[in-house]
Amino acid sequence: MIPGLILLAIASLIGYTAKDALLPAKDVRVIPVVLKAGVETGATSAVQAPGWVEADPYPVSVSALADGIVTEVLALEGQMINVGDVVARMIDDDAKLALARAEATSLEKRASLKAATANWDNPIERTRAVANSEAMVAETKADLEKLHADVAVEVARLVSMKLEAERTAESFKTRASSEIETVRSQQSYEAQKAVVDATKARRPVFEAQLAQRNAELTAANENLRLRIDEAKALAEAQAQLALATAARDEAALRLSRMEVRSPASGIVMQRLAAPGDKLVMNMDDPHSAHVVRLYDPSKLQVRVDIPVADAAKIGVGQDARIVVAVAPDRTFDGKVTRIVNEADIQKNTLQVKVAISNPSADLKPEMLARVRIVTGGATTRSTGDQTVFAPLDLIQRNGGEATVWVVDPRRNVAVHKSIVLGETQQEGWIAVMSGLSPGDQLIAEEAENLTDGQRIRVVGEVSTPNLKRNGNDHGPH
Repeated sequence: MIPGLILLAIASLIGYTAKDALLPAKDVRVIPVVLKAGVETGATSAVQAPGWVEADPYPVSVSALADGIVTEVLALEGQMINVGDVVARMIDDDAKLALARAEATSLEKRASLKAATANWDNPIERTRAVANSEAMVAETKADLEKLHADVAVEVARLVSMKLEAERTAESFKTRASSEIETVRSQQSYEAQKAVVDATKARRPVFEAQLAQRNAELTAANENLRLRIDEAKALAEAQAQLALATAARDEAALRLSRMEVRSPASGIVMQRLAAPGDKLVMNMDDPHSAHVVRLYDPSKLQVRVDIPVADAAKIGVGQDARIVVAVAPDRTFDGKVTRIVNEADIQKNTLQVKVAISNPSADLKPEMLARVRIVTGGATTRSTGDQTVFAPLDLIQRNGGEATVWVVDPRRNVAVHKSIVLGETQQEGWIAVMSGLSPGDQLIAEEAENLTDGQRIRVVGEVSTPNLKRNGNDHGPH
C-alpha cells in the first residue's frame, strides 16, 4: 500500500510541475530590443513618491445646527447625497412645544400692538381733555363778562344810594326827614360801597382762573399733538411684537434644524453618528455635532510625501502621473496645486497636494497611490552608456502611459510592461529610458487579444529595418 501512495505522490508532483507545459500556448513572433551606445537621449527629470487619495481640497462635514438626540440616520457610507438632502433626524418634541409657545406669545403681542395703534389713531381721552379745557376757558370768560355786568349794576346802585344819602342829609337839615332816616340812608350807601368793592375784587380771581385754564387748554392741545404716552406704548408694542416674532422664527428654525440637511453634494465617506447619539454644538471636540463626512468624486487629489532632499525640485503647476493601487494598469494625469509649508520631522518628508485631472469612479479616499512629478523639461545629453531602443509600432499608449508586450523566457508567458520613453527616435525606433533591459524580446505579431501571463511559444523573429549601430551595438540582423 505504501509503495502505491509513494507512486501516486510522485505522479502528482510531476503533473503539477508539468502543468504549464500541458496548457495550450499561443504562437507569437518577436523583435529583440536594440542597444546603441553614445546616443543623444531626451531625459526628463522626475520625482516619484507614494501618496494617498483624498478629497480636493478637503472633505465636507455635514453638521447639526442645533443640539439634540439622533433618532434616525438616513445616510450610509458610500451613498450619494445631494444638496439639501436630509441625512439625520433628531427628537423634535421640545422644539415643537417651544414653537407653539412662541407663536402664542407672538399673537398676544400682535393684539397689544393693535390696541396701541388704535389708541394712537383715535386719541379719545386727549381730545376729551382739550374739549374740557376749552369749556372751562369759555365758562371763565362768561364769568368775567357777568362780573363786568354785576360791577356796573352795583356801581349804579351805589350812585343811586349816594344821591339818596345826600338828599336825606339835606332834608334832615330842614327837618324834612328824621335823623334815623338819614343814618339809615348813609349806612345803606356805605354797605353798597362795600358790595361794589367786593364785586370788583372778584375780577383778579376770575382773570387768574382764566389764565390757568388757558394754560391747561394749551397743555391739552400740546398733549394731543405729541401724545407721548401713546407714542411710547405704540413703540413698545412694536418692539415687543418684533421680539416675539424673532423668538417665534428662532423656535421655527430650531424645529427645522431637527432635520440635519447636507450643505453640499457628495459621497458619504464616513458616518460619525448613530441613533441615540447626542449632537452638541460649541464643544471642544470638533466632531461633536457632525453626522457624516462627504467628498466630491469629481474632485480628488493625492497627498504625496516628498523626501526633503527632492523638495526643492517641486513647484506648483508641475505635471504629474498617478498610478493607484486599485487600477495599476491605468495612469491618471495630475498637477501640483499646493505645497504644505511644514516638513514632517519624523518621516523627513514634505507634503505636496496633486490634483487628479479626471478621477475615475473607482478612486476612493485613502487609497494608496504612486505619483511621478515631472520636475523639469527634457534635457538632451550625450552618453557613452548603452541605450535600449524599441520599435515605435509596438508601443501602445494610454493617456500618458506607454506599454509593450514582452516575452518572459523563464515562464514562457506574455508580460504587459509599462515603460518610460526618451525623446530620441531613429528610423522607426525610440529610446527607452526604463522598463526594458538588453535581451528583452517584444511580441510583434499575434499580440492581439493577449492577456497578461498568457502562455506563448516563440516561433520566430520579425524582420525589421536595421537601426544604425555603433561599435558594440546589438540588434536584429
